[in-house]
Amino acid sequence: MREIETQLPALREALETHLGVKGRSLAQQIKRAGRRLPRRLRVQAGMLAQAEAAAGNPRLLRQLDEARLTRALDALSAYLAGIDRAEARRTRMISIAAVIAFNLILLFTAVVVLLRLRGVI
Repeated sequence: MREIETQLPALREALETHLGVKGRSLAQQIKRAGRRLPRRLRVQAGMLAQAEAAAGNPRLLRQLDEARLTRALDALSAYLAGIDRAEARRTRMISIAAVIAFNLILLFTAVVVLLRLRGVI
């Protein structure tokens, strides 16, 4: 159980580095990450947040399933390691540019149709 306690700060740092999510606790970081984490990983991260909260009490800590927490920690760490923040930013900017371009094409088409109906063209 000690290894999980030592790996939780690294997980919190990975959440901040890869998703840009800050918080006073792991639970707060997970809440702020929201849908940027897949549902399955949000559930597993919730278990890890409970483990972080129980870390101060040895009796509560013994009640947690260490193998399950280790699997959750590994899965979440692997997912976060695969995220490239710069690539996500680039993709978001390209997506915004595509939406703007599409809207401009629709506007131009509507203006041409309106001018055609009025007989100007």
